[in-house]
Amino acid sequence: MYDRVTPQVAAERVERCGAGPVTAKSEPELDLDVLVINVSGSVTDEQLTCIDKAASFYDVELPASIQPRLDAIRKSRVDAAMAADGRKWLSEHKLLDRLPDYEPGVTQDANFAHKIEELCKAPGALSSRYGLHTLNPDWIVRNSTFKSDGPLTCILNVTWATGYQLGFIGNETYAPER
Repeated sequence: MYDRVTPQVAAERVERCGAGPVTAKSEPELDLDVLVINVSGSVTDEQLTCIDKAASFYDVELPASIQPRLDAIRKSRVDAAMAADGRKWLSEHKLLDRLPDYEPGVTQDANFAHKIEELCKAPGALSSRYGLHTLNPDWIVRNSTFKSDGPLTCILNVTWATGYQLGFIGNETYAPER
């Protein structure tokens, strides 16, 4: 889904999209590089689509009035790629034909979560005090051995394929104050 290029190469490619000059800045505390576009004038959706592809996996910083449009384009592309990857994995594991339907706001989350647990042989994975859209931290501890065909992988692929939003509870830390 992404090209493995340096931030400088990605910046050059993004600049060719015509939205304005691009610089790459490093965020060492967060261990990432950001491509900053100094926009000159308006930016078309075609340019934003070009920027999305050209930037590869790098974050892109645009003026606040434009950023949500790029974010929506990126989210749409990533969601589609993740759904395709999830469906491919489920097909390879002969689970795709058993995949329950999910429609946000229509499907009852509790029923869907239970179907995911059954399909993936992961009882309790989505039964958490943090809600149905969060992996149960206690379940993760009990099932800490990661296997490419195990229950956690199954759950991730089901959620990617269906669009069911899933979160994790972890040891979040914040970047140091500057």
